[in-house]
Amino acid sequence: MSLMLNKTTLTFIAFIACPVLGLVTAVMGLVMILSGDVIPGVIFLVVLTQVFVAGGIWATRKRSSLTQDSSGQ
Repeated sequence: MSLMLNKTTLTFIAFIACPVLGLVTAVMGLVMILSGDVIPGVIFLVVLTQVFVAGGIWATRKRSSLTQDSSGQ
């Protein structure tokens, strides 16, 4: 598993994939709320957006720990 999560992959997840997906789900949640689907829109805003935020934070921390391990040797 650690071979699949190298610095390049974690950089993509932390700085591109999770922020873009979080933004898209936040916009979709707002559009759903404005169109009248309040409950699914709030679920999009509260749950799905926070999943992508947590994923980005996790990938950033994992990436920084990998860079510290490789620079310390």
